Amino acid sequence: MRYSSILFLLLPLLASAQPSTSDGGYACAAGKIQYHGRIINDPRARVAYPGDGSIDINYYGLDLNITHTPAYLRGAVTIGLRSTAANLSSFFLDLRTSMKVDSVKANRQPLAFQQTNNRLVITSPQPLSVGQRLTFTVYYQGNPASTNGFGTFSFATHGTNRAPVIWSLSEPYGASDWFPCKDTPADKADSSAVSITAPKVFVSVSNGTLEGVSDNPDSTRTYRWRNRYPIAQYLISVAMTNYSRYDTPFNYQGRDGIPQSTNITHYLYPESLAANRSNLDQTPVIMGLLTERFGAYPFLQEKYGHAECGFSGGMEHQTISSMGTFGLSIIAHEMAHQWFGDKITCRDWQNIWLNEGFATYAEQLYAEATGSTAAYKNAMSSLMQTARQARGTVYVQDISTSDNIFDYARTYAKGGTVLHMLRGVVGDDVFFRILKAYTSAPNLIYGNAVTEDFQAVAEQISGRKLDYFFRQWIYGENYPTYRYSWMSNSVNSPYSVQVRLQQPANTNPVSFTMPVQIRVQSAAGDTLVTVFNDQADQIVNLPAKGQPTGITIDPNNWILKTVVAPTVLSTEPDPATAVMVFPNPASETVHVVFAMPSAGTCSVSLFSQVGVPILAKRFSQLPAGQQTIELAVGTIAAGRYIVALDRPQGRQTVSVVIGSGF
Repeated sequence: MRYSSILFLLLPLLASAQPSTSDGGYACAAGKIQYHGRIINDPRARVAYPGDGSIDINYYGLDLNITHTPAYLRGAVTIGLRSTAANLSSFFLDLRTSMKVDSVKANRQPLAFQQTNNRLVITSPQPLSVGQRLTFTVYYQGNPASTNGFGTFSFATHGTNRAPVIWSLSEPYGASDWFPCKDTPADKADSSAVSITAPKVFVSVSNGTLEGVSDNPDSTRTYRWRNRYPIAQYLISVAMTNYSRYDTPFNYQGRDGIPQSTNITHYLYPESLAANRSNLDQTPVIMGLLTERFGAYPFLQEKYGHAECGFSGGMEHQTISSMGTFGLSIIAHEMAHQWFGDKITCRDWQNIWLNEGFATYAEQLYAEATGSTAAYKNAMSSLMQTARQARGTVYVQDISTSDNIFDYARTYAKGGTVLHMLRGVVGDDVFFRILKAYTSAPNLIYGNAVTEDFQAVAEQISGRKLDYFFRQWIYGENYPTYRYSWMSNSVNSPYSVQVRLQQPANTNPVSFTMPVQIRVQSAAGDTLVTVFNDQADQIVNLPAKGQPTGITIDPNNWILKTVVAPTVLSTEPDPATAVMVFPNPASETVHVVFAMPSAGTCSVSLFSQVGVPILAKRFSQLPAGQQTIELAVGTIAAGRYIVALDRPQGRQTVSVVIGSGF
């Protein structure tokens, strides 16, 4: 979420509750965390994660009585849970100590409790066995107004008449400021309900469907909302004021012929509805665009909507985004969160890019869909300019502050740029199949994910090994600087050019591995070749349609990078280094092009990365001049290999990628 000069755009993230191997592959020791064999820094050495790992939350039912003046909340929160530990006699919930607990009851029987250090420790009526369920209600009261995070519970006014308005914004650590919960997004409840009683001036809005509205004898009104989908605690929300309601229903029939529809309901301040109506009318259009890209809207059986609040930005509360502004980009951003953040919520705040990076990239897709390829490129160029300012890894090492978690350059801009680069690596068709497969993965839907989960889907759909990609862009820092020089390898047909690509040393990684597009320019036309650049200093030989006149590195801007102006080394060929391998990557045939300065013996061989010979062609006598040798590689397993050229002048090697798996 962002404030001030940049609109703050939010997305859900989840926090890992306990350092145990039962949560999907984590094991902790001495300030480190191991995830599926990878050791990374563990911020839990500095930040205590909330949430009792001995319980699994199944249900939150909030019955709230709220007044604006005075700012006060009286609540009865019913919680359903099951024990994940044997013989569990007590457990704790997170709740700010200033919210005073009056009692805790199960089946109308009081339970012993203790409230201290922002924890509510509850004694079970009897020890719970593993899997045993317990339902109880916490009765509490207090002033929940807070400046934690981005202001987790706010009382304000709007308009010239200073109408009262109340809203919640719990991300990342603020849910326990106003209701007892397990304040860890990794533990989603299976469902939730919110009942809000307040003076009749308030139209009270929350998650899911409106089950009923009733007027009470004390001149208050109660709104009862029910959500039947899994939900993270920080996505439960309230928004209350004298709203005007405006509906823009969503009716859609996609390419599969299956109709989809849901209610899109906007709750706006009466004084701002008219000015925002034209953008609100575009909400069903945006939902259609995102449905095409990501799959069906995740909460079709309930609703989508907006509730206007008094902050500059947006927060993707499940089925009802809280909004401080209604620009089309922020509408697209918060709506995209319903897939990326709400349907699939990042398991911990370190992986917040899975929420915010994806929603930020959805803004670029909206620009592409409503503009053109040029509009998309311009939008990405601007985003990449911000991404270059990112410091540290996209994986957030220090989650001690909201500002650090939601650092725009790193979490939003660079996170979104990672998806743009992945699209460049795998191609449009595969990329969008990856997104749909991710949002429909049976082990992830309505649950939680970390980067490795998304990587696994990307590798499965693309058929490529992408560890190098995610390792450097999510767990590495900075971006490559490409220095290059080039020279023509021939003055007559067939033309070719030798390009030297260098990267100054980085820290992590030392150098970046990426497929890099290189455009070879000539008067006869341009040639676009993709080179798999996996070395800090790499020489490649590329074909040209005519005498080369120039080189462009990454002409379509698929890579976050800087490029240093080129140097033309020579227009004369160097027979000792003139070795060209194309295509690279290759699928069926590799062409090895080189010059023989004088007649003599020659061999062209293919080796594995560890030097195991795969195939070879040997020639007892080749004439002087340009040579082209073909190697049939269609039956060779996908991977990286070495082409070795042995001539009287010595041996030269060139790296080649075979198949689509690398």
